[in-house]
Amino acid sequence: MAIKSLASQRMSDFRRVLKKAGLDGYLTAAHLEQRYLSGIDLYDGEAVFLITPKKGYCLTKRLIASKMVPSKDFLKTEIVPYGGMLDGALEKIKKLGLKQAAFDPAFMDLQNGQRLLKAGLKQASGLISEMRMAKYADEAAKLRKACQIAWQSFEEVKPQIKTGMTEEDVRILMALAMHKRGADSIPFNIVCFGENTADAHHTPSKTRKLKAEDAVLMDFGCYYEGYTSDMTRSWWHGKKEPAEYTKIWNIVDKARTAGVKALRAGVSAGAVDAAARGVIEAAGYGKEFFHTTGHGIGLQEHDRPILRSGSPDILEENYVVTVEPGIYFDGRWGIRLEDSFLVTKTGSKKLTQK
Repeated sequence: MAIKSLASQRMSDFRRVLKKAGLDGYLTAAHLEQRYLSGIDLYDGEAVFLITPKKGYCLTKRLIASKMVPSKDFLKTEIVPYGGMLDGALEKIKKLGLKQAAFDPAFMDLQNGQRLLKAGLKQASGLISEMRMAKYADEAAKLRKACQIAWQSFEEVKPQIKTGMTEEDVRILMALAMHKRGADSIPFNIVCFGENTADAHHTPSKTRKLKAEDAVLMDFGCYYEGYTSDMTRSWWHGKKEPAEYTKIWNIVDKARTAGVKALRAGVSAGAVDAAARGVIEAAGYGKEFFHTTGHGIGLQEHDRPILRSGSPDILEENYVVTVEPGIYFDGRWGIRLEDSFLVTKTGSKKLTQK
């Protein structure tokens, strides 16, 4: 499905969301929401969208108007003075006689949020973020491609990792491999050796070199046509893998398997977390697993739903989530194993193939 037709479909679907919510308008200045609705990548502050159940408006400055041409069939662009986009949106709301217009406070700064409330707009949280969790076929295809780029790049780079290389050396190899395969950008590319593998989001070092016997953890992903991938691999570099490392790796792998088996439409995000976490807790390492079991991916590398205890989210068909349990020992090493999955009615489909 072309960007234009996909965005048009999402806009139509969002109008139905508005109607169901009893709203006659929705205002957003957030680039993430705007990209989802229009298929066009904007920066925060470049435009204000006003969506009604029948029509969509983009209020922007002249410099940006040409970028909006692909959306002209479902989003009318109106040029307003620089810095006057919110004023223009409020004037448009008044002109259209909208009485039940709303905005999401999570995507509006405090000052402008208070201004919108004073103007009579309501707060409506999560209308678009909840809609974004279920992926259209075109979105799922892009996510699958992003995952393919990531794991194929890893398969190329892993044999090149040699004793004496720095974490930064390996990070650069991975970035080049992913770009070579068509990645648009690299949002994160974590490479850890030894004691650094116990740091869940370590920044690769230019001085930490890989020893002849060492733990390795790599957490990486890329953007492909606006959609991201995410996967993690852990292994022992060398010929003398400690028995304890093997034991913990197998526990984490078992936890990952349990989490994946729990994935299916209708299951709560918390239940998936409990399935994976239960394996690690039963093995006596619950305190060493200190993050969520997974999260959604899409236009962002960390998105809803969040697979954690107490999450209100119920998984639905075509959600795309990661499953990534881990066990970490400060100052020694850590192990995390992560793959991405498309949720189906009866289970899931693995997007990271290896």
